[in-house]
Amino acid sequence: MSVIFSAVKCFVLAFNFFSLLLGICIVCLNIFGLEFAIPNTDEHTYCIVGIILGSFVCMATLFGFYSVVCESLGVNVIYSFFMLMLLATQLLQMQTYKHQKFFINALDLLEDAWNDVDEDPMAMQAVEMNYHCCGLYNANDYKYRHLETPSSCYRYQNATLELNLFPRGCVEALETSYHNTMKREDIFNWSLLISECAVFLYSCVLSILLFRRSRSAPVPNAEDGYVAPEPAQRINHCNSRTHLLSN
Repeated sequence: MSVIFSAVKCFVLAFNFFSLLLGICIVCLNIFGLEFAIPNTDEHTYCIVGIILGSFVCMATLFGFYSVVCESLGVNVIYSFFMLMLLATQLLQMQTYKHQKFFINALDLLEDAWNDVDEDPMAMQAVEMNYHCCGLYNANDYKYRHLETPSSCYRYQNATLELNLFPRGCVEALETSYHNTMKREDIFNWSLLISECAVFLYSCVLSILLFRRSRSAPVPNAEDGYVAPEPAQRINHCNSRTHLLSN
């Protein structure tokens, strides 16, 4: 029994530590994603939700370390319930927000910026500087529209040679960026989901073992050398007072 109990504690601690690392990574990724996300969009909301969820995971794992160390049944039950709520929230986030929708919205904004490049070139230049690209499909798009190639299309400042132009267009750069982001997010989200499932299952097993240990705790008896304390003798004040009065 003690071997199984120790093994379960080790598994809970190991998966708890793994969840802590994944939670920190998810917070960092979403903070980095906020720099590229456009405010008041689903992508911006997704990054904020990811930061909040990752922070809750980190706090829950710290509470989980305490629950394993103190070996309290009530604390472990609360921790198991909290991990179940985080698991459900993680699934809801993964089903609600889709990176394909983020890419479509970003592509629409890119096309709007390119259509307005004659009147407002700053929006297109901001995209080119963020994604290191030039034009909609390549640098020749500016020539087709009889426009001067902006400095945001060059690798170096004050460069004018065509060799220093970014070779890919912003559509390709945007697609590559979102594809890589989607792969990273899926890896971390599924890893965290599996880790949370393992922590929840092992914490439930640990709670069951703690409950069984509390129920099977030995009751001391006389055969073990335990002697119950004798009750204190009560002084009969009535008899003493009667004896004094009789004298």
